[in-house]
Amino acid sequence: MMKKCRVLYDFSGETDNGELTIYENEVLQIIRQDVGEGWWEAENPSGQRGLVPEAYVEQMVEENQGSKPITTQQSTVSQDDEWDDDEWDERASQSSYDAQQQEVSSQDSGLNGNNYGLSAPNRQFKQRNSEASARSGTVKKNFASRFSVFAKTGGEAYLLGGGPKKGASPDGTIRIIEAEDGPRWEETVGKYTCEIKNPKKESKLKGIKSFIAYQVTPSNTGIRVSRRYKHFDWLYERLAEKFTLVIVPPLPDKQVTGRYEEAFIEKRMDQLQRWMNRMTAHPVIGPSDVMIHFTSCTDEKLWKQGKRKAEKDEFLGAAFYQNIEPPANNLDVATIERQHDTFTRFTKSFDSSVAVIQQVIHDYSKKHLGPFKREYQKIGNSFTELATTFNLDNRPNPEGKDDPPQESVQLTEALNFTGKTYEEIGELFYQQPKYDLHPFEDFLKEYGGMMSCFPDMIHFHKHTVQTVKECQKQREEQKMDFEEAEAVKKRADVISYAMMAEVNHFHRERVEDFKWIMQVYLKEQIKFYKSLTIKLEEALQKYDELDR
Repeated sequence: MMKKCRVLYDFSGETDNGELTIYENEVLQIIRQDVGEGWWEAENPSGQRGLVPEAYVEQMVEENQGSKPITTQQSTVSQDDEWDDDEWDERASQSSYDAQQQEVSSQDSGLNGNNYGLSAPNRQFKQRNSEASARSGTVKKNFASRFSVFAKTGGEAYLLGGGPKKGASPDGTIRIIEAEDGPRWEETVGKYTCEIKNPKKESKLKGIKSFIAYQVTPSNTGIRVSRRYKHFDWLYERLAEKFTLVIVPPLPDKQVTGRYEEAFIEKRMDQLQRWMNRMTAHPVIGPSDVMIHFTSCTDEKLWKQGKRKAEKDEFLGAAFYQNIEPPANNLDVATIERQHDTFTRFTKSFDSSVAVIQQVIHDYSKKHLGPFKREYQKIGNSFTELATTFNLDNRPNPEGKDDPPQESVQLTEALNFTGKTYEEIGELFYQQPKYDLHPFEDFLKEYGGMMSCFPDMIHFHKHTVQTVKECQKQREEQKMDFEEAEAVKKRADVISYAMMAEVNHFHRERVEDFKWIMQVYLKEQIKFYKSLTIKLEEALQKYDELDR
């Protein structure tokens, strides 16, 4: 049976590219779904065939009583059975966090590292007459690439006023307010944290499938819920798809390479808690419906209902901007462009600096585990060997016994103590990275994940600014109505305000985060070197006693 799909909204295809013009609510026959890059081949009721963007249609399932649309983009996460795939032995198939980070930052995979398929090709204004048709055709030709992140997330459709109109969002209106340091997300509820503890190995299907469940307790409700890594992965997908221009870093890796089971579980639990606390502290994500559902739902039936509701959320991608209420002041395009360029330069430099210090700390940590421990133990062994040599002093004492003088015995004991001290210092060097260098390295990896979100965010906002400038140019050339150009500018201001609010939120968190990690690092360094000083002073005391 031929598959069918329903058109979500109008799309003006370019016949030279083999594209098909389609209209909202039109039913098409699907010819091929394996065209690639987010395109399908379809046939309209008139028998015309061509390529249509997957993001503009929804597949329908033929039933006895009619056709029911299904959302193809989310089919991979809407099956409850797939939540059982987090087997205990599945860890070996996971890549390292570093590899994940590089992959996210090197691919054009959508905002926040999420892959949206292809999506929305260029939309154009609704044509009121033939003159408007000519104008919109010119505008359409010069706008963003159909394969860009800007188009994939529906940003172009929103900006040009072609996106589907939505009702009220379950998350309500998201306001941006003016503050001393610039636009900010309004905080409607107090910040809260999540404690993740009590990892427990559980199983199902009579032990065939095993997984680790964590106890998650938010500070604002105290409700304890049980969640698996698969659940966290689902939450990440929902947040990344819904909140464009909001930093949603990738989850910590499912496997911590080279760790024993218990250490692996503890490591992942700690990383998940840091990820959750970053998300719950965000003024937009923290109070969102999907986050509240994740942190508070304990009933299995209600959980599945809320899960399906989140997966069918209409306010995804650019539709998210329909819920934003920015300040009333209009933004100056030139000023916004300068701020955009400044932040772009900052992110490039910051990304480079983080990579450098991360490598330095990683190398320094390896020295603690290898050369430092080895060299201090060599020094200790050399002192011990010297003490063994001194112990051969068996000169007769005044009583005629073959015992060395007391001062020689004391010196030998002092040398033995010194040798042991340096061996202990070598062990302290070996143990120290877990108190300062490893936390620092994990912190920098977390920021590396956040940095992987910036290229797409910057790309998205850059195309927003370019579209506004293009509309202004076409308005000046009388190829676009003044009202249409102003409508584009108004919607672009929403995106720019959101970008600035998120940038300001990032900078505030950056200051607090780096202050905290530097305090942790330096305090542990001071504690470490104080412990070395105490041990060396104890060794010195043994020699001071020789004079008594």
